[in-house]
Amino acid sequence: DRYLEHARIYYFRNAGHEEIYLSSADWMTRNLDKRLEILFPIKNASLQRRLLAILETFFADNVKAWRLRSDGVYEKVPRHGEAVQAQEVFHQQALQAAQRARRTRERFKPLKSPTV
Repeated sequence: DRYLEHARIYYFRNAGHEEIYLSSADWMTRNLDKRLEILFPIKNASLQRRLLAILETFFADNVKAWRLRSDGVYEKVPRHGEAVQAQEVFHQQALQAAQRARRTRERFKPLKSPTV
């Protein structure tokens, strides 16, 4: 769509033991055999909630999304109910965050804890 996406969110439920990881690569042979890629766990509960909300938005997309079937064929996600376009949702959220930052004069502050 409008923005090129590269971040990877991996979410595993593991029989009730949820784990979330971020990665620089998709799991394609060309990325794993010939490049140095990184995968790391997200331990911070608020960051986990934020990432799950991002995934929920992507899974709700019924405008631009495609689904990979078990037979390896992609199919367009059918449009049911209200139209949801994930990138537009994220674009609007970013605009709102920028407006809030201007009003409150917020500045970027790095995390104080090295825990991700």
